[in-house]
Amino acid sequence: MVVSSPSQQHPPSPTCPLVRSLSVRGLAAGLSLSILLLASLSQPPTIYGADADAPPPPHIKNAPPQKPDDGPLAKAKALLDAQQDDEAIETLKPLLASAKGDSLAQVYFLMAGALNDKKDYAAAADYLDRLLTEFPKAEVAVRSRMLFATVQAHLGKTDQAFSLLSDVRAQAEDIETKRDVLKAIGEVQAIKKDYVRAAQTWLEEMSIGPAERTAEARERIRRLVQEQADRTALAHLRDAYPTTFPGDLVLIRLIEMHQARGEEHLAERNLRLFLTHFPSHDYAQSAAEQLRVHKTKLKTSQYVLAAAVPTSGRLSPFGTEALNGIRLAIEKAKETGLTSVGLVVKDTTGLEKATLRTELLELVSEYHPQAVIGPLLSRHLPTAAAVAEETDTPFLTPAATTSDVRRLGTYLFTTALTYPQQARRLADYAVGRLGYKRLCILHPETAYGQELARLFSQEVRQRGGEIIAIESYPENTTDFGPQIKHLKAEDLKRHGTATTSQTSKGATKITYTAGFDALFLPGSAGEVSLLAPQLRFYDIKVPLLGSNAWNTPDLLRLADRSIDGSVFVDGWFQESQDQAMRDFVEQYRRKYQNNPTLFAAQAYDAARLALEAIRRGATNGKGLREQLLKGQDLPSLGGLASFGPGGTLERRIFLIQVKQGKLIQLE
Repeated sequence: MVVSSPSQQHPPSPTCPLVRSLSVRGLAAGLSLSILLLASLSQPPTIYGADADAPPPPHIKNAPPQKPDDGPLAKAKALLDAQQDDEAIETLKPLLASAKGDSLAQVYFLMAGALNDKKDYAAAADYLDRLLTEFPKAEVAVRSRMLFATVQAHLGKTDQAFSLLSDVRAQAEDIETKRDVLKAIGEVQAIKKDYVRAAQTWLEEMSIGPAERTAEARERIRRLVQEQADRTALAHLRDAYPTTFPGDLVLIRLIEMHQARGEEHLAERNLRLFLTHFPSHDYAQSAAEQLRVHKTKLKTSQYVLAAAVPTSGRLSPFGTEALNGIRLAIEKAKETGLTSVGLVVKDTTGLEKATLRTELLELVSEYHPQAVIGPLLSRHLPTAAAVAEETDTPFLTPAATTSDVRRLGTYLFTTALTYPQQARRLADYAVGRLGYKRLCILHPETAYGQELARLFSQEVRQRGGEIIAIESYPENTTDFGPQIKHLKAEDLKRHGTATTSQTSKGATKITYTAGFDALFLPGSAGEVSLLAPQLRFYDIKVPLLGSNAWNTPDLLRLADRSIDGSVFVDGWFQESQDQAMRDFVEQYRRKYQNNPTLFAAQAYDAARLALEAIRRGATNGKGLREQLLKGQDLPSLGGLASFGPGGTLERRIFLIQVKQGKLIQLE
């Protein structure tokens, strides 16, 4: 026999007793559902900061008084309380035809609760819709709206869910209903994966008591932290509640997650935060012991690398990518026999010159690393260079694009792709390989665009080429017409041509033919996607050349076929078929479930080169520097490499072509 509902039922899913007691029984007692946060839990885990003696959810109480003919209803409630959903549904079915008035409203309500427990949300929604349509003022109407909101959220209709709960909250007069609606709002927010707001809502619920309900809400937040929230949500919760509950639980969870992923530097950071903000907590002793063990492990490692990168703040994604690359390089070194390599991390976020110097000196003094990978920012290089000279410790920056780091200090190296390297490689290809003699440049008015324009024009002229025109445009420009017209005008003064002809309708047509061979566009992928079709519109149909700013997924996503055949340069190409690059990409994806970036690749090279110097016999900073200076066959992702006189890693720069909607490697 099929339940009388227009929606098809889904297969039932078992739920634990705790879930059941918080769903139908709680609703019958005037409580809202708590399905999502508890559905996957069979035993509550032991977690610091939670109430050890939290009371169990209440059984049916304050239920609507039974009338003489309420026997079947009472039986259905008992069956639901005993977790016998199917039997309860069978008991309620006959009442759908015989019950009247408020009794029928209760039948609808209990049927919806049973179906909700079985995760048949569509059928549950149908019964609740009937109830609220036919009996809007029924005794169970308020509780039905809260249940309906939870069901709607499970169906993905979170806007409708919040609308229902807002109405209930606005009309609530008694404290119990206010608590119930806050509980339901938090559940909907959790279903929506807005875990931060869910926790905030339940904390508000806790503030209006009583004690047993406070304990229940606290348990919900604990389970949210332990089972639901991802790392991003946990970080937001940590920042929102740095010194109060649930900040303690969040830090513990983050520590556990980082340790499980081998992210010891992040675990250490959160351990220190925990001891600072919760020094009297039950977990504090364990946190202090973990810190001690971590430090001892580092100091007893045969070799130590340090990383000076941002691990917090807006630049933390770049620091994380760099650390990912460094950790992969350490794993790679194990294959060559370097099995005892420790990694200590210094967060450089917000450090100004004096503080950065002090902290770098303390880092080197305490851990005696053979080399430091970092910093990422060019403005930190002078300070790093001074510390490197003072302590005889090589610093290898994987991101700062300063082209001659050796002028700052003899212990400073860079594996970053510099602007001169890009300009030189592109000019070699365009002028030397393809034979282009006349070129134009159209660049953004940024430090990046201006410097690359200057360097490229210099490289072209050194190779006997001619720069016809250089035009610039402000950032965020979308209409490049004025700049393109100026460029054409300059070309027409020299080598460009404009021919006049008559159309079939007698109109005069002027056809422009460019007098230059190619156009260099050192702008972003987004800018290029707008520029290319506008160039075509103005009859500029020459090959386009680009810089590493093109190398983002946006290029193929935003640009049309007008960029087909264009070529740009970069020190990193994810789709390269070179074996070293393929191995790195596969290992990175396998370990971090994400694609590597230029920062990860250049940090990998920096760490690997330092470790290669150790493998070749370097035992201290001076020895490592000498190995880096004399090595002509250092292993990098781009092939064998060496450091030039300016401290820049000289390795192969990739030429990448856009071809039929794909990126391919040339040469």
